Amino acid sequence: MKSSLLTSIVICLLFVSGCTSAPRAAWQKAGISEHDTNNAIQKCRYNIGLAKVNSDKEQSLFNSCMESEGYRYR
Repeated sequence: MKSSLLTSIVICLLFVSGCTSAPRAAWQKAGISEHDTNNAIQKCRYNIGLAKVNSDKEQSLFNSCMESEGYRYR
């Protein structure tokens, strides 16, 4: 009974540890909070929306906007 319980626990732990993922890449800037980062992201999206650019250029403009604010995608 003890060995089957121990085996079940080990299997569950292996299963749960297999579900963890590596840290996601995100826009980062030294000394800046997540809240301020989200504000910068929304500001860039808003400005791109005002410019009414072609949808295939939006990502490139967004990346340029964030980099111009001092953020790096890591």
